[in-house]
Amino acid sequence: MQTLLRQATAAQANGDLPRSALLYEQAAAAAPPSPQQAELRLQAAQLYLELNEPSRARALVEQTHGHTLPPSSAALRRIVQARLALAADRGADALAALTPRPAPLPDALHPAWLAVESDARLAAGEPLAAARLRDQRSELLQNPSSRQANRQTLWSALLAIPMQQLVGLIPPVPDRFGGWLELAYFYRTRQLDPQALPAALHAWQQRYPNHPADGTFIETLLATAKRSLQKPKAIALLLPLSGSLAAVGHAVEHGFLAAYYQDPPQQRPSLWVYDVGEAGLDSLSAYQAAVAEGAQVVVGPLTKSALQRLTVLDFAATPILGLNTLPSSTAGIQGLYQFGLAPEDDAFAAAELAWQRGYQTALTLTSDSDWGDRVAQAFQQRFQALGGRVLEQTRYTPEASDFGDPIEALLNLDVGIRRYKQLRLLLQRDLQFQPRRRRDMDCIFVGAFPREARLIRPQIRFHHGVGVPIIATAQAYEGTPQPVTDRDMDGVLLADIPWLIPNPDTVTDDPLSRDRLARLWPENTRDFPRLYALGMDAYRLISMLALLQNDAGAQFKGRTGRLTMDEHGVIHRNLHPAQFVDGLLQPLFIAPNSVARQNSGQPSHD
Repeated sequence: MQTLLRQATAAQANGDLPRSALLYEQAAAAAPPSPQQAELRLQAAQLYLELNEPSRARALVEQTHGHTLPPSSAALRRIVQARLALAADRGADALAALTPRPAPLPDALHPAWLAVESDARLAAGEPLAAARLRDQRSELLQNPSSRQANRQTLWSALLAIPMQQLVGLIPPVPDRFGGWLELAYFYRTRQLDPQALPAALHAWQQRYPNHPADGTFIETLLATAKRSLQKPKAIALLLPLSGSLAAVGHAVEHGFLAAYYQDPPQQRPSLWVYDVGEAGLDSLSAYQAAVAEGAQVVVGPLTKSALQRLTVLDFAATPILGLNTLPSSTAGIQGLYQFGLAPEDDAFAAAELAWQRGYQTALTLTSDSDWGDRVAQAFQQRFQALGGRVLEQTRYTPEASDFGDPIEALLNLDVGIRRYKQLRLLLQRDLQFQPRRRRDMDCIFVGAFPREARLIRPQIRFHHGVGVPIIATAQAYEGTPQPVTDRDMDGVLLADIPWLIPNPDTVTDDPLSRDRLARLWPENTRDFPRLYALGMDAYRLISMLALLQNDAGAQFKGRTGRLTMDEHGVIHRNLHPAQFVDGLLQPLFIAPNSVARQNSGQPSHD
């Protein structure tokens, strides 16, 4: 037995794990029934787990039952039992095997215990706890390769922390683990910005000069981020460039090409543009032609119906970045990403803006249309999720110019007016009457396009709504500064794409800034500016799709908003707050963390 034990130890030291496991097992068979025999079997079981042979490990552990083991062997058995549970994808059983932790835990088993408990916490959906355990383990390791492997596992756990939870921990306690949290936050919020990430990580190094995440680790992170943002060699763009939608298709195309030509010539992918308009191919035929020609990513189509046509595929072997979202009744397919200017995003942003401003009760006034119903429902859903209440919803006829009746109904003025008329009829005499609006609401949400919005705001004021905050959807703004025409919009709040909102922090030499492109190609950027921005972001998103999908906390600071992707491959936009002042839309700066981005995985600040 002693000879076999010496040979097993030597084989393990030389990295020959199969031989070492077999020799430990043979040494246990040669030993008399004893705690030492049980420990030898447990040593062999650990190695079989390393060799991905859980059935042999389980058989050896079962042979140790019935023995009264010393504390160190009993702790080792619990470690092996937890690892067996993890191998069978039973995270809860693994945690049960490790609870409670022995006190004291033998020093020799401390690193192994922390490693398996960390893995169990991660399997149970507790990545923050898993990362803390790996950080504690790092102090106990002397071998450089073991420290490096532990550091990589710690980092994987940090990347798995839900972004909302990570944001809540920032700024952290400035200790070693706090440094890890800060590093994860900086990396995950800037990994899609190759200009901002190096500066953020350099600032982090200045803050934590002696941190275990040394310069080599930081360089690896930067190289990984750069490698993950490499563009494909060939892309195809599917847009309606003929027929009734040609103008909107060309707006997206112009924005796409503006971003495309910012890349140096040697870095630009091959680009094929297909017309899927009335004189072109249908979207499925265009997709198949693009794949046959060698496209590695297909961008488009633009309409819901054309995008829906592609769902007849079993899966998209060549990824598709659709420039719209599928109807709720249509299931997506693997390889299809959805990126559009969904009005629900605008309504969600309006609800968040209302909550950020401290408003807790709201009325909604939206057009009597499918679009109006969608934004009203989305606003109510998000506002109530944040803790607010929608007291009443009213619709208006979008073709009208006089919105007095729905406004009176919304403000409960019609009730007072009816009561006044009844009393005057009953008493047969003139009465003094001053209508009074309801006082139980904090704001009014208006879902409207520019013409209606410019009429609704002064009419609300006329109907005793002076001083009532009005929050509109982004569609209330045409997208081009018109200080005279938009004077009636003064005071109205909304959230819109950052490309349309003046920002003093914008880089003056940004080649894709609204002002610069408007000077170069005024006719291209004047009409459909949001679709122009959609095209720019679509090109830049091509290299980010996998990263956005793999990390729910990853964000891209685009022209159409701060972009994130959900588990279904749908890209959501976090818009910027703004307010009309003297007929011009101006940025509205709100204190960070004034609203939690519940259920979205997005922080509410940069």
